[in-house]
Amino acid sequence: MGEIFGHDRIGCISMERVQLSHAEIERFSVRPLDLMFARQSMVAEGAGKCSLVTAVDEVTCFESHLIRVRLDQREADPEFFYLYFKSRLGRSKIEAIVTGAAQKGIRGSELQELTVDCPPLESQRRIASILSAYDDLIENNTRRIAILEEMARRIYEEWFVRFRFPGYEPVKMVESELGLIPEGWRVQTVAQTFQILGGGTPSKAEPTYWEGGTINWYSPTDLTRAGTSFMEQSADRITALGLAKSSAKLFPPMSVMLTSRATIGVVAVNTNEACTNQGFITCLPNSDYPLWFLYHWLKANVETFIGLGTGATFKEITKGTFKGIRLLVPPQDLVGAFSSTAEQLMLLSLNLQRKNRNLRATRDLLLPKLISGELDVSTLPEPEAA
Repeated sequence: MGEIFGHDRIGCISMERVQLSHAEIERFSVRPLDLMFARQSMVAEGAGKCSLVTAVDEVTCFESHLIRVRLDQREADPEFFYLYFKSRLGRSKIEAIVTGAAQKGIRGSELQELTVDCPPLESQRRIASILSAYDDLIENNTRRIAILEEMARRIYEEWFVRFRFPGYEPVKMVESELGLIPEGWRVQTVAQTFQILGGGTPSKAEPTYWEGGTINWYSPTDLTRAGTSFMEQSADRITALGLAKSSAKLFPPMSVMLTSRATIGVVAVNTNEACTNQGFITCLPNSDYPLWFLYHWLKANVETFIGLGTGATFKEITKGTFKGIRLLVPPQDLVGAFSSTAEQLMLLSLNLQRKNRNLRATRDLLLPKLISGELDVSTLPEPEAA
C-alpha cells in the first residue's frame, strides 16, 4: 500500500522483502504495465487509487490490500487506462463501486465488471501520448516548485536557526531563555508577536448557512489532500449568514493556516479571503513577523507543535498553548531582507502551482472529448512547456 500511495508510477524502488513459495510468486507477481488498485483506504478518494508498474528488476509481488489488473494489450493500452483511472471520468467509474463506512473499499469482482470507455487501440495510444505530455509538464513544474521552496527554507534555516545571516561575524552571542542568540534579538511569546484566530463550523442542519455559499471555509482535509503551500479554494463554502451564526472568523488573503488537531502541523497560505473549521490556528502576519518569515517559522517548528499536542481520541495543540510558545524576534531589517528574497521564490512557486492547476483542468476536459471523437486525436498537438 505504501508504494501505491507514494507513487503514481512504480518503478525499481526499495520495498519490503518476504519469503514466498513458488506458487505464491506465480499467483501474486507483478510485471511492467500491470495496473495496481488500492483495495481499501481510510478515505473515499484513496479507495481504488490506480498506479502503473513501469519497471521490475527482480521478482516482485503485491499484498492482499491491492488488486492487480493485467490488461489484454492487443485491445487495451495500459498507459491509457492508467491515465483514464486518474482522470475525473475514470474516478467517477471507481467511485460508483466504492463501499464501506469507517473504511472505504472496492472489490475485485466489481472492478472486473466495470464498464469503461475503450477507443480503438491506436487512438488509445495517441490519447495516452497527449495526456502523458500534460503529466510530464505537471511533474516538471512540481519539481521546480519543490526546488524553489527548498531554497527559501534553507535560507531561513541558515539565517535564523544557525544564525549565519549576512554580517553575522562581528555580532556577539548572548544568553537567553532559548539559549545563545545574537545580541539585539528579542525573545517573546506568540501572543506578544502576532495575532491568531480559531475557526468554527456553521450548523449542517441549516441549508441557508451553506447553499450558494461564496466564502472559502477550509477543513484540514483540504490542506492534506492538496499538499501545496498555497490554497486558492476550499472544497466547501459558506454563506455570510453561516459565517455570522458560527464561531468561524474571516481572515484576509495571505494569512497562514496551521492545522491544529488530529493532523497537527500542515501549513498553507490562503490566496483569497477565507475562514476555517475548529481544526486550525490561523496566524496573521505583521511587521515583526511578515508573511514568509511567519510561514517558515511555522514550518520549522512543526515537531514542537506536535509535541505540545494533548488529547486521548486525537492530539490537539490548543490556542492557549500555542500563544505561550516563545520565539525569536530578529531585527526588522534582517527579517525584511529575508522576506524580500523568500517572496520572490514563493510567488514563483505560486505561479507554477497555478499553471499545474490549468494543465490538470485542460487534461481532464480533453479526455472525454478525445474518447468520444469530438476532438480528432490525429490532429491534436501535444502541450508545450509553460
